[in-house]
Amino acid sequence: MPFSLPKKLVRIFYFKARTATDNPLPIKEGIEIIELVTNGTVYFQHGKDDLKLGCGAMFWHVAGEKTIHRTELSSPYECLSAHFVTPSRDQRPAPRLTIIADHQRTLELSQELLHAYHDAAVDRTVLAHYAYSRFLWEAHRGTIQRTAQIRPRSLTMSLAFLEAHFKQQEVGVPELARAGGISESHLHVLFRRYLDQTPSQALLLRRLHEAKLLLSSTDQAIKSLPSQCGFAGIETFYRAFGRHIGLTPLAYRVRHQPPPF
Repeated sequence: MPFSLPKKLVRIFYFKARTATDNPLPIKEGIEIIELVTNGTVYFQHGKDDLKLGCGAMFWHVAGEKTIHRTELSSPYECLSAHFVTPSRDQRPAPRLTIIADHQRTLELSQELLHAYHDAAVDRTVLAHYAYSRFLWEAHRGTIQRTAQIRPRSLTMSLAFLEAHFKQQEVGVPELARAGGISESHLHVLFRRYLDQTPSQALLLRRLHEAKLLLSSTDQAIKSLPSQCGFAGIETFYRAFGRHIGLTPLAYRVRHQPPPF
């Protein structure tokens, strides 16, 4: 699909819903807004269906539309929001809704763009072109994956359970298998085939990314993070973080927290 690069990046920010129904933002002429859900639940009217969506849902809004705004108080959505000034066009550059199936990929993209936006050394024009092209690529990739590789329902159920319960220390491979209604051995086969990783790896990486998000976006005490992210204790957390991230949690926080305004 042909497209033109944006004229300008207006802003990138991280939004957390506070009520069950926030006021949606109308999209003005010459503006495109991309919202990437990173946590929680959002409801979206897609044709005749009222969809319940979570991490990885990406919305590409153009003039005349409105941003997402419906959620659950028990699980309010959080999202990265990017606003661009774009050339007038007759055709939407990407589908209104696509899904990034890999939650790890979603969180990494959100963090990368947030950090780049708050880095004064990053050229805004270069960032605008990179961010817009990256969103377009993810939308295209999501469309291909949806049509070429439909995941088994059992895997989808296991992944949904993982996303909803990864913060609980007692959740492991047996619980993921039960959520999908399959054996542990079959679960391993599906994870390898469709995600190229084991269930244990997926669970650990999700917990680590939650820790990275808290380290970079809050000032919570590091000793309080293991229990919030599903780790059994502080030592287990530090070992896993160092082995997979290559930094201590404190070093990661120092490196990735945005500068003060």
